[in-house]
Amino acid sequence: MLFNSLIFLLVFLPLFLLGWYKIKLVKGKLVLLTGFSFIFYGYWDFRFVGLMLFSILVDFYCGQQISKHLNKSKKRARNWMIVSVVINLGILGFFKYFNFFIDTFYTAFPIEDIINRPALTIILPLGISFYTFQSMSYSVDLYRKQAEPVDSILHFSAYVSMFPQLIAGPIVRYRDMHKQLKNISNKIDYGLIYTGLFFFIFGLSKKLFVADYFAKWADLFFNGSMDKLFFVSWSGVVSYAFQIFFDFSAYSDMAIGLGMMFGFRLPQNFNSPYKATSFSDFWRRWHMTLSQFLRDYLYIPLGGNRKGEVRTYYHLILTMLLGGLWHGASWLFVIWGAIHGFFLALERLIGANKLVNSYLYRAFVFVGVCVAWIFFRSNSLDFALHTLKSCLFINGIESFTTDTYPIGANISLPIFVRMAGGIKHIMALVVTLIALNILPNLHQISPPKKMWFAFLMAFMMFAVLFHVQKPSPFIYFQF
Repeated sequence: MLFNSLIFLLVFLPLFLLGWYKIKLVKGKLVLLTGFSFIFYGYWDFRFVGLMLFSILVDFYCGQQISKHLNKSKKRARNWMIVSVVINLGILGFFKYFNFFIDTFYTAFPIEDIINRPALTIILPLGISFYTFQSMSYSVDLYRKQAEPVDSILHFSAYVSMFPQLIAGPIVRYRDMHKQLKNISNKIDYGLIYTGLFFFIFGLSKKLFVADYFAKWADLFFNGSMDKLFFVSWSGVVSYAFQIFFDFSAYSDMAIGLGMMFGFRLPQNFNSPYKATSFSDFWRRWHMTLSQFLRDYLYIPLGGNRKGEVRTYYHLILTMLLGGLWHGASWLFVIWGAIHGFFLALERLIGANKLVNSYLYRAFVFVGVCVAWIFFRSNSLDFALHTLKSCLFINGIESFTTDTYPIGANISLPIFVRMAGGIKHIMALVVTLIALNILPNLHQISPPKKMWFAFLMAFMMFAVLFHVQKPSPFIYFQF
């Protein structure tokens, strides 16, 4: 079910909130939250509710065994933690990577009998990368004594399946939710609900009126032919950079806002990433919960920066390679991760801390991030490489042959301006880039508790309702 759909806005959410504030018992609230979350997830394909339930049961049982043996036999506790990790990664690997690894194997070792090549028609369950990470992290944190044992299967089910962040994050850890689930209040916090509405409505508006606008131009470029040169290529690439930011940050804002509406505080997932002063700063601002997950469960266990400088570079690059692969079964995602890993290692090598206050370096970081997005979004390596060459002047630059634009007076502009989306789109790109660098994000704003602001949010919500007849999916649903 999509946040930007009429059935969610007019049926699902009102019914859930009504039930949440009518039910007084904590157990009843947890049953309601879990049940509605299963309905929310199953609305797409109810068959995969069973898969999520299987993950919940496995990790709940493994958690019980880890807790039981942790102070008696650390080896047994460790074995149960490994069981949890292996089962979760096995589920993720099968649904997300089985055919990818088969294709890679047969590309590396081609055989003539292609008819007997194993292949399955596998449907990728929505949100599997998110909820498996969340569920698995409980077992690991419990073994590390960084989380308290779960109180009941209801608490754990509500934690894993909680619908606001179920499909695209932010990635939440049980240690951050334990006390919130244990201390659910019957008292209605109108201030928190008001702030939640602010996050939800502004996030929904970002998705519908900004992300979907740039999506149109990004799709035209990346789904088009391989004949674009410098200016048109940069128009398409930056359009996608804005699309993915506004789309994904909008989902996170809405998830956080929904959580607030029924009393939960979910972690911030974006902090103005295009204001980043370095590539390491970018990853402290972009998809923050994934960055923290990769740091705590991959980079640090590998050795982090504790095993010498050379090994640190290796750990950085490997972490980003696997982070890229997490996004999807494609070598293009691996290349995207490799680019970021290379930049992170290079910054550490040259001591980029000396450059972070340089506006020139900030511009370089933005350009580098956009270059990486080329591989993230492209449908083929050939298209990505051609686009990269175009962005680096290698394929040449467009002709400055002019065309007449019927905007008021007849104005002659280069033909490539029309190909890049026209004056309106180019101005939208420039204004958005400036706005992203000077305006605060939603987490830096305290919504005024004034009548005029409440009317503004109501007006925005009405505008949204007229705009969601054909809801568009969120980018991160496919990861």
